[in-house]
Amino acid sequence: MNEIKCELVFPTTIYSCKINDIYRDTLIEYTRYKQAYSSGVQKTNMNGGWQSVDNFLDTKICELLKKDLEEVIGKIKNSLNIVEELRIFNSWVNVNSKGSYNVRHIHPRSFLSGVYYLQTPENCGNIVFHSPLIAKEMIDPNYNELNLVNSNVLIYPAVAGSVYLFPSWLEHSVQTNNSSDDRISVSFNVFFDKF
Repeated sequence: MNEIKCELVFPTTIYSCKINDIYRDTLIEYTRYKQAYSSGVQKTNMNGGWQSVDNFLDTKICELLKKDLEEVIGKIKNSLNIVEELRIFNSWVNVNSKGSYNVRHIHPRSFLSGVYYLQTPENCGNIVFHSPLIAKEMIDPNYNELNLVNSNVLIYPAVAGSVYLFPSWLEHSVQTNNSSDDRISVSFNVFFDKF
């Protein structure tokens, strides 16, 4: 028998890295200030989760974080051979207290979306990515072991200082925070500078 060739086509990419976190404590304090003086907005945050309005990274105090995120985005842009410039066009901070979570959703009208973790106590809930191959679930067999190729759900750990970037059309959710402390993260969307 000839060798069987397997090619991964049309992949869904999830990028991850750790970035400089010298500003994390300052941004946690700033988040607490914002939360104390704003009722926030209700979008995908459930059961008591708080979300700020869409301009978190545009403030002076977030300047270094935004610069680090833009550097990561620039490297992704180059690796994908994208011609257009990419920029962060909106961002918000999430505070998920005990029992809160984020329902399955996408980020319309953007190219990439991302999350940066500021505070992640143990058992605070991870980000869950759901396979876009919906038809596959109709005839899925039982697997001896799940992996990146055959799984319908992938769970990425919430770790302070970590960043995940992914296509905005990729459905994701956030597990329930089972910790007594808050999970705090900054979410953002990326789009072409001129489109």
